[in-house]
Amino acid sequence: MYNINYYNMGEIMRYLCLSLCVMGFLHGEEVKNFSSYQGFRGVINTPNSEVMQEGDFEFLYTNQIENLSPSSALDFRDNKEQQNFFLNMGLFPNLDLNFQYAYGFDNIVNQKHLSNRVVNAKYQIPFISKDLFHLAIGMQDVGGGNPYIGSKYAVVSKDFNSIRTTLGYSKGDSDGSIDGVFGSIEYQPLSWLQIVGEYDTKEWNGAIKSEYSTKIEKQKINLGVMAKSSLDYNDIYFGIYANVPFNDKNKLIKEVDSISSSLQNIENLKLNNTSLRVKENTLYYEYENTLYIHNDIDALGMVLGILATTTKAENIVVRVKKSNIIQHTIKVNREEYKAFLKTGKYRQNLLTFTKSSNQNFLESSNSNRFKPTLSFNPDFVLIDGGEYSKVMDYTLALQAELSMRLAKGTILSGRYNIPLAMTDNFKENGVFNYRNRNKTDAEIDQLLLTQFLKLDTIYPWVSMAQVGRFDAGLEGVSFESGVSDISGRHHLLVKVAQLKDSIDNLDKYTEDKREEKLLSYRYYLDNLNSNIKMTGGEFLYGDKGESISFERYFSDVSLRFDLSHTKHNTKGTNNLAKLTLSIPLGMEKRFKTKYIDLQVGDITYEKRKTLVNVGEDSYALPHHHKEIDNSFTLEEYYLNNTRFHKAYIQKNYNRLRNIFLRMGV
Repeated sequence: MYNINYYNMGEIMRYLCLSLCVMGFLHGEEVKNFSSYQGFRGVINTPNSEVMQEGDFEFLYTNQIENLSPSSALDFRDNKEQQNFFLNMGLFPNLDLNFQYAYGFDNIVNQKHLSNRVVNAKYQIPFISKDLFHLAIGMQDVGGGNPYIGSKYAVVSKDFNSIRTTLGYSKGDSDGSIDGVFGSIEYQPLSWLQIVGEYDTKEWNGAIKSEYSTKIEKQKINLGVMAKSSLDYNDIYFGIYANVPFNDKNKLIKEVDSISSSLQNIENLKLNNTSLRVKENTLYYEYENTLYIHNDIDALGMVLGILATTTKAENIVVRVKKSNIIQHTIKVNREEYKAFLKTGKYRQNLLTFTKSSNQNFLESSNSNRFKPTLSFNPDFVLIDGGEYSKVMDYTLALQAELSMRLAKGTILSGRYNIPLAMTDNFKENGVFNYRNRNKTDAEIDQLLLTQFLKLDTIYPWVSMAQVGRFDAGLEGVSFESGVSDISGRHHLLVKVAQLKDSIDNLDKYTEDKREEKLLSYRYYLDNLNSNIKMTGGEFLYGDKGESISFERYFSDVSLRFDLSHTKHNTKGTNNLAKLTLSIPLGMEKRFKTKYIDLQVGDITYEKRKTLVNVGEDSYALPHHHKEIDNSFTLEEYYLNNTRFHKAYIQKNYNRLRNIFLRMGV
C-alpha cells in the first residue's frame, strides 16, 4: 500500500527539509516536546535532548514495525505486523523513563505473540542554559535482549525560533540498532502542529504530529496523533497518545485579586462528625473527611479556606479525625492564611500543629455512624507472557466493597469480587489460577472487623486489629502498631498476623497456616515528595528476608519500586524487583445520598520480575514478598496511603490553596 517510488520520496524529503529551514525563521511557534515512535521525547525513531516534565505520564500506541533491516535484505519486513504499547513518565527532574510492550505476528503459527519488552531511559544534563543548547544521554533497551533497538547515545539539541535542530551519536547493540551519527529537524508552524524529518543512521524519515489539549473535570489531558513514512519503507505508520500531567494539582496558581466567597457555608461540604464554636476570638472546628476520595489534604484545604474567608475570629483551630479518632490539630492565623490564599506565599509556621484537647470543642454532630459507604475498585492481574509463553495472560474483576463505622475506631467491611474477563490460563484448573487465589466465580472474598486505637503519648501512636476473612480461603487475625515522630517523617511499624489458608497446595506451598511478622521503618523525603521504606522479617507466605521500597507521589498517582531478598524453606532464595503504578479513577468526591455514599477507587498495575544472571529463568514467584493488604490497614486508611502527616501537608501547601481556589470559582 501507499506505493511511492524512491525518486519522488527523495524529492519530497529534500523539499520538506528546505521548507523547514526557510519557514522556521519567518514565522511559527515555540517548539514543543512531542513523543516519538520509541516512547521518549524525540523526533521519530531518534531522540532529541528534551525530556518529559516531572509528574507527566503518557500512554502511547504505535503500529511501526521495528525490523530495521534494509529493503534489499532477505529478511526485509519478515514481521508483517506489530503493535507497540508504551507507558512514558517523567519520574524525576530531567529524566525520561518509558516501558514498551510490543506484539508481533508469527507467520508460522499464524497468531500474535509478545515480541518485545523494553525499558528506555534518557537523562538531560542540568545546569546548561537553554539559550546555549540542551545535552542528554540515554539508553534504549536497558538490560538488553531486544534484537532491533538496543543502543546507548548522546544527543545535543538547539532551538532557533520555531525550529529545533538535533545532532547525536549512538552505539548500537545489534545490526538493527541505531548505530552512528544521527540528526533531525523539528518545525512548529502552529501551536498544535509539528513537522519533522530525521536521519536515524539507516534511513530518512518524515512525520507530521498534532496535539490537542482538553480537560476532564479539572484534569488537563493532551491528546496527540502522528504519522510517518520513510525513503526505504514506503508504508505509513501511525501513533496516538494521551499525555496527563498528574502533578498539576500541586503547581502554584498565580496571585489572585480577590477570593471567592461562594462557598461561605461550611456545611455545604457535607463532612461528618463535625462541631463548630467560637471562644475568646478563636474559632474551633473539627471534622472527618467523608467527601474527598483520593487525598485527605483536599478536605483540609477546603475547610481552612472557607473558615479563613468567612469568620471574623483572629485564630482558627481545626481538628481532623479519622473514624472519629483525632489525627491532627492545626492552628492558623486568619489574616495570615487569607494572605497565603491570595498570594501563594507560604510562611514557615503558617500551619502550627498542636496537641489536641477536648476543652474547647463541642460534642460532634452529623455523625456517619451506621451509614454505609460502597466502593468500586478494579482488580487487574497481568502476567508478562514473555517470561512464560508467547502470550499475555490477565484477569480483570470488579471489587464492590461495603463498609460501615459501628463505633469510634470500629469498622465492619465486606468485599464482593466479580470476575469480568480472564484468559484461559486464569480459568479453573488453568496454570495461573493460583495467582489470584482461584477466584473464577463471583464471591465474598473479604469480610473484616477492624478496630483502631490511638494512645495519648508524646508521639503519634496508633494501633489496629483485624479479624475475619482477608481473602478467598484466608481467615484469621492481624495486628499493626505504628509510631511516628512529631513531623511524621519517621514512622516505625510492626505487623503480626496468624491466618489459616484453606486453599490446598496453593502454588505448591504445603502449609495451611500463614504467619506474618514484619518490622518496617519509613522515612519521608520532603524534596522528592516520596517515601523510602525498609522492611524485614517473615512475609505472609513463609519467605523470610528484607526489602526496600521507594514510593513517589505525583498528586494522587503513586509509583513504587521494590527490591527484596527473601528465602523460603521449600521455594528457595528469591531476589525480586517490583514496580507498582496506582492511578485514581472516577470523581474526586464521593457521591453522597441520604442512606449511602458511593465512590470509585484506584486501578493498580504491578510488574514483578526475579533478578537473575544473564540467561537464567526470570520467573517471578507470585507469593514471595507478600503482605496483608486491604482498605483498612494503618498505612492505607488511617495515614491515607502514608501521606497525611505534618511533613507531607507542609510540603504540599500549594494544594491546600489550589483546591480552595479551584472549587470556589
